[in-house]
Amino acid sequence: MSIATFAALEQKVRGLPPVGVAVAAAADAEVIDSLKAARALGFIGRVFLTGDEAAIRRTIAEVGDEAHRYDIISAADEANAARAAVAKVREGAAGILVKGSLKTEAYLKAILDREAGLRGSGVLSNISVFEMASYHKLLGVTDNAVIVQPTLEEKKVLIENTRPVWRALEIERPKVAVLAAVETVSPKMPATLEAAALVVMSQRGQIKGFVVDGPLGYDAAINRAAAEHKGLGGSPVAGDPDLILCPNLETANSLGKSFKFHGQATWGGLVLGAAVPAVLNSRSDDRQNRLNSLCLARAMCPGPDR
Repeated sequence: MSIATFAALEQKVRGLPPVGVAVAAAADAEVIDSLKAARALGFIGRVFLTGDEAAIRRTIAEVGDEAHRYDIISAADEANAARAAVAKVREGAAGILVKGSLKTEAYLKAILDREAGLRGSGVLSNISVFEMASYHKLLGVTDNAVIVQPTLEEKKVLIENTRPVWRALEIERPKVAVLAAVETVSPKMPATLEAAALVVMSQRGQIKGFVVDGPLGYDAAINRAAAEHKGLGGSPVAGDPDLILCPNLETANSLGKSFKFHGQATWGGLVLGAAVPAVLNSRSDDRQNRLNSLCLARAMCPGPDR
C-alpha cells in the first residue's frame, strides 16, 4: 500500500539505519529543532552544521539541545557554508544535504559547482509534496523553485526526476496532471501544446513508468466531478493525480503557497537530480514541514535499507 500521509512516511523511516546530514547555514531554530526530532526518530546519524559557529551554538541552546551532539564547521558567509556542507556529502560523511538559513541561489550554486558540487546525471529540479485535509493522498507539485520557464524537454525531465520520490512513497505508476488554463489544445496557448506532447511521449514510451494526462485545468485535474462535467470522465488522472506539473515556476509557486495558506497544508520540499537528496524548505517554514522534508529525503536514500 502506498504512503498517503506524512505520519505514515514518518513510521516508514523510523528506525531505518541512520544517515549523516550536512546543513548549510545552520543557525536557524526551526532547522535545529527538526534535526532534534529526526534524531529522536532514529533515522539520522552524524550531523554537520556549517556557518557562524557562535550563532549556531546560541541557536542549539535556544532549542534546548546540546552542542556536543553536532559537528560544527565555521564558515564566514553563506556561500562558504553551502560549500562546506556539500563537501561533507562529497566525502561520504553525509547522505542528505539540508538548506538552512541562506538564499536558495547560494544553496543551488554550491550543488551545481562543476568541480566541487553534487551534480547528478541531469537537470536539477524541485518538488514540493503537500498533505491537505481536502485531498485524499499526498500531492506533489513541480517546479516551484528551480526552473523558471521549463521547455518541453525540461518538463519531461521534471517528471522523470520525481521517480525516487514515488519509490519512497511506494507508488508504482504515479499519475501526472499536466496543468494548463484549459483542456483543449490550442496553438495560441503553448502550455496546452506541450501538455499534449507529453501525453503522447508517455504513451509511446518516451516517459516510462508514469501515467500522464493533459492539458488539464486545475479543477479537472484535482476534482473528478469537475472533469466529468467537462467531458473528461475517461481521464486516467483526473481527480487522482500524484503530481501536478505546472507550466512555469510562478504557477507552481503560487499553487504551493495557496495550499499552505488556504488549504492549511503541511508539506516537504526537495531538490531532485543531485547526487543525494537535498532538502529545500522556505526560511519561514516550521519544524514539522522541515521534518517532513527530512523524512522524505531519508526514504529516498539509496541502499539495501530502503
